[in-house]
Amino acid sequence: MQKLIITVLLGAARAPPPSTASGAACAADGSSASYVETITTKSGVSVRTIASTGCPNHESYCTGKPNCGGEGGQVDSTEAAEQSLSVEVSANPKLKNSYTAGELDCTMGTTDYALNGVGFYSGAVAYVAGGPCPQLDVEDATAEWISFDCCSGHSTGGGGYHYHFPPSCLIAQANADAPTGTTVANGHSPQIGWAQDGFPIYGPLSAGGVQVQNCGTAGADATYCQDECGGFEGELDGVDNYKYRYYITGKVGDLDSLPSYPKPDVEALYFPYTIRCYRGAKLDEYNSVAGTDGFTSAHVAEAHAGYGSAKLPVRCLDGKGKADYDWISLEVTTGSDGAAAFAPHAAAAVAFFAWL
Repeated sequence: MQKLIITVLLGAARAPPPSTASGAACAADGSSASYVETITTKSGVSVRTIASTGCPNHESYCTGKPNCGGEGGQVDSTEAAEQSLSVEVSANPKLKNSYTAGELDCTMGTTDYALNGVGFYSGAVAYVAGGPCPQLDVEDATAEWISFDCCSGHSTGGGGYHYHFPPSCLIAQANADAPTGTTVANGHSPQIGWAQDGFPIYGPLSAGGVQVQNCGTAGADATYCQDECGGFEGELDGVDNYKYRYYITGKVGDLDSLPSYPKPDVEALYFPYTIRCYRGAKLDEYNSVAGTDGFTSAHVAEAHAGYGSAKLPVRCLDGKGKADYDWISLEVTTGSDGAAAFAPHAAAAVAFFAWL
């Protein structure tokens, strides 16, 4: 297999993401991030529009690659470029009666969206029509993971910063945002994104702090495991008002090490770490496919404030771990309005540090 750090840069997109690189470099310290959601109605369908620069709200200095200090090193510049992201997903998602397992296995480029405006990628690292479809190989010592920064992201050669694994800095920020007494504050991972079918995306923990694994694998919870699309169907009180949700699985980074550590492992338990297929209807098929409501009667389509309003203070290789940051004092960096629904609480932060 070719070195994955090369194939990911050369792979052609099977389905191009709905964004356009502007050519302007992202601020390497995270200060050029933005994230805005709006809710509208089009053709009788409630639509969530996400607009972002595509730049992360944390540092993104180039690391790991031969031109960026090699494994464990970094340079004082970023490869990340503004993407001028504007995408629409359903605000009232529909669960399809039928779906295609593994439909994203060979998809390059952004498949889904983090709440700081950064894209999630699939497990594919290259794609050739009618040919092979190499997948992320975490056992290869020279594989793509060596170029992941301490926030667990990196950039393509074209400047698209993205995540393949649990985004450690975003998860830390979202955890500090969880209201005290909620199911999220008591163990379930916080929401960190939206899928293209409109269902929410969470970190690697389900109800009660259960580590989400592929169903049927060794040690997987019999109830709270992820199906073949990377999600869980069912209602979860105190988490959300949806009937389905996705998880980004695997280990969460320590916010300091280069490359991101712990590195992703045990493919059988977590692969592809991100979403593998869509259980819901995307907007272009919403009115034409059979399905049922993917939300409960308590659901109200509302815009999420997101996490692009201010940069995070996390710095790679500064010797600080998750417990060294005063997340409670970072209130101005969580959400864009300081809304009560997303206000950070000490109990949530303590719960977060207890499991990460």
